[in-house]
Amino acid sequence: MTWTSLPGGVAVTRRRFTDGPDDRYGKPTKTPVDVVLDQRPAFDPGGSREPVEVGRTQTVTTPKLYFVESVVDIADKDEVLIAGKRYTVQGDPADWPDPFGSEVGGVVVELQRVDG
Repeated sequence: MTWTSLPGGVAVTRRRFTDGPDDRYGKPTKTPVDVVLDQRPAFDPGGSREPVEVGRTQTVTTPKLYFVESVVDIADKDEVLIAGKRYTVQGDPADWPDPFGSEVGGVVVELQRVDG
């Protein structure tokens, strides 16, 4: 069986930044380009931590996306939007082999969100 989406998977929008026009000072800008992915991966909400820093209340959340039996176009400098929340991609997405003989087992994408 080959799946490109999981029945209970989440909708994901990939945000990739491209070179935009120069600003009024002649410096290059970045323009976000959003693409809704065809695949619907599993979403692991991960954990969160609250680093202690004087005068700052911060929460760091580290979820993961699991794309099963598919290859996905997400890179380390991208952002993803899931259920109205923006996450940054942490490192290169990692693929894993299928232990049952298929060419691709899937891809895991580590994410991070910092609030505060």
